[in-house]
Amino acid sequence: MMNLAEDLRQAAEAVALLGSSSADYEALPDAALLAGQGQIVSARRLLDTRAAWMAGTIARRSRPELGHSGLAARQGFLSPEA
Repeated sequence: MMNLAEDLRQAAEAVALLGSSSADYEALPDAALLAGQGQIVSARRLLDTRAAWMAGTIARRSRPELGHSGLAARQGFLSPEA
C-alpha cells in the first residue's frame, strides 16, 4: 500500500541531502547530479499533485452558489484563484 505522505517526506529528504547551496551541487559527481535531477523532478511531481488537490478543495469551498459564505468570499477575495 502506498503512503503518499511518506513518499513526499522521502522525496524532500532525498533532495535536501543533495546539498544546501549551488556550491554543494557543483561538487556533486556527474552521476549524483543526474540522479539528483530525477529526485527533484519526483519531489516536484508529488508537490504539484498536492497543489492541485489544494486548489480543487479551495475551488469547491468557494463555489459561486455559496455566495458570501464561500471560502474565498469570506477571506475577501472575488474568486478562488485570487
